[in-house]
Amino acid sequence: MPTDHHVLGPAVVEAIDIHHHYGDGAQRVDVLFDINLQIREGELLIVTGPSGSGKTTLLTILGTMRRPSQGVLRLLGADVTNMQGAGLDALRNRIRFLFQKRNLLSSLTALQNVIAGVSTTPLSDPAWNEPRARHLLGMLGLGDKADAWPDELSGGQQQRVAIARVMIGLPDLIIADEPTSALDRVAGRLVVDQLKDLAMRAKCAVVLSTHDERIFDVASRRLHIEDGRCFEVPIHYH
Repeated sequence: MPTDHHVLGPAVVEAIDIHHHYGDGAQRVDVLFDINLQIREGELLIVTGPSGSGKTTLLTILGTMRRPSQGVLRLLGADVTNMQGAGLDALRNRIRFLFQKRNLLSSLTALQNVIAGVSTTPLSDPAWNEPRARHLLGMLGLGDKADAWPDELSGGQQQRVAIARVMIGLPDLIIADEPTSALDRVAGRLVVDQLKDLAMRAKCAVVLSTHDERIFDVASRRLHIEDGRCFEVPIHYH
């Protein structure tokens, strides 16, 4: 049984009868069929599936970077399926992406890299940015690494800096694409445990795609995509 018996909050993302295809006519390729899912505050949803199954397409749709060919996508209660302009931009500001490549700026310290995650957003406040960044680094066990350069950090430490950079923007949705693929077992597990802990504290939702079986049991739920269709898979907790 899972050890985190926390109560989940309201839905952050709802996908209703989502279909998606590329091309038209004889060139049409259908990649997603009948996707129905809901992801709630405090939840870490793991998405698995072989290469070419539609995982990346689904993540980009959930992150509003691609419109579904058919169906409805709701973000924070708003129908964003065909939304455009400032309204969509405002909702997109509530989403953050975390990738296997940390993309830290080598010319900035760990602390400065975290602050960069909020410095150009409406949430930026010079009096608030640094204390918040230091607090997040401390929560992630990197309080003594604030002034370190990225090349002085291990891969796991760099990924935790990237998590802090994501979290400083107080997102409602985090989409993580293979965030542990370049990490060893211990570092990968630590990163996902801390990502889930931070998500629960901040009451955001996390969608994480992975092939890493070592972290499946961290998830609240696991969805598997095969040939464009998804189904829930039981999680075996250790």
